[in-house]
Amino acid sequence: MPTETRYFRNQTQTVNGLTSYMLALSKYGVAYTLGYSRAGAYLAGDLGVRVYKRAGDGTETEITAGAPVAIVMYEDGDFRLEQSNTWNCPSVSLNPTDSIVVRVYARIPSGTGTWTLMTGGVFSTEQLGASQLNSATWTVYYVGSFIYDANLRRAGISFHFDGNYNSRIENFSWSVPVALPKIMRLGANITVQPHAIILVKRNGNIIAYRKPHMPFKPEKPIQPVVE
Repeated sequence: MPTETRYFRNQTQTVNGLTSYMLALSKYGVAYTLGYSRAGAYLAGDLGVRVYKRAGDGTETEITAGAPVAIVMYEDGDFRLEQSNTWNCPSVSLNPTDSIVVRVYARIPSGTGTWTLMTGGVFSTEQLGASQLNSATWTVYYVGSFIYDANLRRAGISFHFDGNYNSRIENFSWSVPVALPKIMRLGANITVQPHAIILVKRNGNIIAYRKPHMPFKPEKPIQPVVE
């Protein structure tokens, strides 16, 4: 059950048909900034994220409830300030080819503005090879700035990542598929049916069977060997 820190990384990849920045286990080392601005005398704005699982065919299912979570506020004069907030990620079933996509949103003014996806604000994991995204409390760290330009009467919020900026998600947790037991016997073919019965066949004929956690019931004297 891996529990990871995932960094917003300034390097692109294409996973499940989506080209985006990486949500990776390490940083690339080159800083980058995303920005969003709005005309008006606004003195604060917010950053937040929405989370999705993306299938191998490109189909996306949102895990968040249709709005950004782990929201932080930046005020006029905040400059490259690290802030964090949490989100309770639910348990979500995954296919091994699924990836997790995180989109970074901004709004101005804080609390009442319309959430807008930041240009370039899409980040994706690799195909995780996982069976489940685990229930866990994520801590999302942002490095952000906010400035109001009185001459232009325009406010802007920025999201900084990679390089010296430590924007990241902590406690990103997932599970790998559980391997079925290997059962062998010389001269017999054994079929494992999860949550049902285990059949032992020879030349297409069932020669022994059992339900999970029960002894084998052979039609002939036979003792399967479990490895």
